[in-house]
Amino acid sequence: MKKIFSFLFLLFYLTNSFSQDSINIGSKHHIFSKTLNEEREFWIYLPPDYNNKKFAPAKYPVVYLLDAENNFHSFTGIQQSLAKGPYAVIPQMIVVGITNTNRTRDLTPTEGNRQAFFDKDKKFFQQSCGNKNFISFLETELHPYIDSHYRTSGYNILNGHSFGGLTAVNILLHHTKLFNAYTIIDPSLWWDNEIMIKKTDSIFNKKDFENRSIYVAMANKISIPQDTTTDMARGIRKFEKLLTSKDPKNLRWAFKYYENEDHGTIPIPAEYDGLRFIFKEHLVQVKEAVQNPALVEQQFAKLSKQTGFTFFPTESYLDWMGNFCLEKKQTDAALAFFMMTKKYYPNSSNVYLSLGKAYENKGEKSQARLSYEKAIQFSPNNIEAKRLLEVK
Repeated sequence: MKKIFSFLFLLFYLTNSFSQDSINIGSKHHIFSKTLNEEREFWIYLPPDYNNKKFAPAKYPVVYLLDAENNFHSFTGIQQSLAKGPYAVIPQMIVVGITNTNRTRDLTPTEGNRQAFFDKDKKFFQQSCGNKNFISFLETELHPYIDSHYRTSGYNILNGHSFGGLTAVNILLHHTKLFNAYTIIDPSLWWDNEIMIKKTDSIFNKKDFENRSIYVAMANKISIPQDTTTDMARGIRKFEKLLTSKDPKNLRWAFKYYENEDHGTIPIPAEYDGLRFIFKEHLVQVKEAVQNPALVEQQFAKLSKQTGFTFFPTESYLDWMGNFCLEKKQTDAALAFFMMTKKYYPNSSNVYLSLGKAYENKGEKSQARLSYEKAIQFSPNNIEAKRLLEVK
C-alpha cells in the first residue's frame, strides 16, 4: 500500500510539473435571432494588441467569416501571420466566425428547383430561400451586437465560400454598404438558373459601389455527371466577364483562377490572396521608413485612398519603429515616430514614456522630464516613468 501511495504521489507531482497553459485562438458566443427565430453561435478572435495594456485602446476592422466551423482555425492563423510585426501586410483585425444551423436555407437567395440525381421526383435541396432573413440577421442583429460589444473601426469584410460566396454576391449587389470588402471564393453562381448572374448583369450598369473591393477566386473544376461542377465554372466565368465588360463604378476587383486547387482546397490560398489584395497598400518598407519616417503616413494615405476608408498606423507599429531607431542611435528619426504616435494616440501613457527616452538620448532633459510627467498623468501606475523621473 505504501508503494502504491508513493507511486500515485509521484504521478500527481509529475503531472503538475509538466502541466502547461492552454492556447486559445478565440471564444464562443451566442445570440438569439428574432429574425431567424433561433439561437445562433458565433466565434470571436481578438488580435494580439486588443488587450495589450501597454497601448491605448484602439479600434479594429472586422472580418465576418461564414462557415466558421470549417475555416475559423485556418483563417485566424493566416490573418495573425499576415498582420504580424513591422512588415505586416494587413492590419490586425477582429474575426467573427458565423457557424451554421441550416446552411442551405440561410445561404441561398431563392428556392432550389434542381432535381435530385438519385430521384427525379425529389428536389436536390429540400430547404432553401432563406438568404433574405439571414442577411437581415447580419445587418440588424449580429453587426450591431459586434459594434456595441467590441472596439470596431467601421471597416468590415465578408468572407464566403461556395454558398457563402453566393451570399457574398447577393449582399454586394443589394446591401452594398454592409461590407467594405468581400472575399468571394468559388461562389455557387449556378444557383437557380444563374439568378444572381442575371441580377448582376442589370445592377452593374447602374450602381455606384462606393469604393468597395472584391476578390473573386475560382477553383479548377473536374466534370462529374451527378453534380454542379460544369454549371459552377460557367457561372463564375460569366461573373468575371461582367466585371470586365461592365466595369462597375467605384468597384475595385481582382479575379484569380486556381489551377491546382479544387472546390474543397481553395479557401486557404484564396483567403491569403484575398487579404493581400484588399490591403495591397498596407506594407511599409521598414528600412526606407527609418531614413524617412514621413513615408509611413504617405503609405497609409495610399491605403486609405485605395480602400475608401481612413486607416492609421497602429501604436504598436509606431512604437516598434521608434524604439528600433533608438537602438540604431537615430534619435531624430525616433522622435519623428514618437511624435507621429502622439498625433494619433494622444492619450497613451506609453507614447510619453517613449518620447521621454528619445528626448533624454538627445540631451533635452527638461523635455524628457515633461514627457515622463505626462506619462504618469495618463497612467499613475506607470512604474518605469516614475523611476526615470526620480533618476532625473
